[in-house]
Amino acid sequence: MPPSHGVGLRAAMAVRAKLASWPADILYLDSVSSPYAIVLATVAAPVKVVVRLSYLECYPRPSVLARALYRSPRIELILSDIAPERAHDQLTKRWLGNKITVLPSGHSTDWYKMDVDLQAFGIPDGAFTVAIMSERPDDAGLKWLIACAHWIPMDLPIHFLLIAPESSHGPVRRLIRKMPFTQRFHLYTNVEEAPGLLASSSVAVITDWGAELQRRACMQCLAVGVPVLGADAAGIRDVIQPEVNGELLAADDPEPLAHSIFELYEDKERRAMLSVGARRSARQWPSMHQQLLQMRSAFERVLAASSKQ
Repeated sequence: MPPSHGVGLRAAMAVRAKLASWPADILYLDSVSSPYAIVLATVAAPVKVVVRLSYLECYPRPSVLARALYRSPRIELILSDIAPERAHDQLTKRWLGNKITVLPSGHSTDWYKMDVDLQAFGIPDGAFTVAIMSERPDDAGLKWLIACAHWIPMDLPIHFLLIAPESSHGPVRRLIRKMPFTQRFHLYTNVEEAPGLLASSSVAVITDWGAELQRRACMQCLAVGVPVLGADAAGIRDVIQPEVNGELLAADDPEPLAHSIFELYEDKERRAMLSVGARRSARQWPSMHQQLLQMRSAFERVLAASSKQ
């Protein structure tokens, strides 16, 4: 459940407000920045520092952005919360590795809409809700979750909340029609409210994104105490601690996922333990405010070094 464009923009605007007092020669990147706009900005503006490049692997052509950042003689430092060796694009690793300073990911749930009523989406009061978010109709994670319903008894109050953009609903509905007891599936289109929906769910399933987005999605869920059943993949593996804040599962087999969902439904004490572990894990990560302070400190070091030249 990576942040949607709406959610990403809202969070980015909040961060930009905090950066308003910073000098003009800093460029802040976020999940909705156009790579071509960034290329133009690095050429036309006196940019010395680029911050938060964690969404680089999401760009359609990351090498275009990487090449522009590498070739700009003015850019002296790139602050990022994704290590260059974990970048999706090999050219990105090669070009940006010597300019990147990695910071721990900052995280904030202040902008989550937490007062979501799941009954408004047709989910019965008290139902055990399993949530997953996708922004693509061909998401293998959705298919994984839908297929696991074959192994869950139909008489149990276990419901699945599928959060996907409206453009994905046709293919998703066709998948659901092939399943028994389709009433247990609930589709929702407003991905902007995804964090609030996830926070109101019993458990979240995370899979099928780039490594950095998987990691962020897990962090979002754990920060609000929602255990995660995640695919055993890079990104998720970095955050999920089995039997502490969630479980790691093989994403190509729906039966173990169904078994884990059923166990969490049956064992309320274990579910509560994982929820406590999730919040405890989240407390170990720096806040967004702490990350901003780290950014400013690194930025000021670059300015000080430049003034001595």
